[in-house]
Amino acid sequence: MKNFIKTHKKQCLIGGGIFLALFIIIIIWLFILPIFSNNKYGDRLKGIEKHKISSSTIEDIESKIKENKAVDEVTYHNEGRILKFIIKVTDMKVEDAKALGQPILDTIDDDDKSYYDIELLIDTIEENENYPIAGYKHKTEEEFNFGSGA
Repeated sequence: MKNFIKTHKKQCLIGGGIFLALFIIIIIWLFILPIFSNNKYGDRLKGIEKHKISSSTIEDIESKIKENKAVDEVTYHNEGRILKFIIKVTDMKVEDAKALGQPILDTIDDDDKSYYDIELLIDTIEENENYPIAGYKHKTEEEFNFGSGA
């Protein structure tokens, strides 16, 4: 082996250099370039096209929640696979406030509920020691789970 390298020194250096250059290019292609893509979710949103929540569904949810006279405002925001609802209320019992999440579960299809996580934040406009209340429904769960403070 030593004789081969000594007699073909130039060819071995060129071959080693090409091998090293290819190795570096492969490392950059596999590990560095994906960092610069603009999809911050990677593959986590795979299949989201099949589970679009329409604006009419959101409007329906908002109108059902606003039927309660104690509800002042309902805000919706979709972030990836999380549907976020913020509800502002005035003077409402905590148990009644927790029930405000039911129209969300009743309106969204079961197929979509098993795809999205749903966050629910209930707050008051005036200061209240019982609020804010945070509820969360994981895609595998059937109902909202509320924080231990609520």
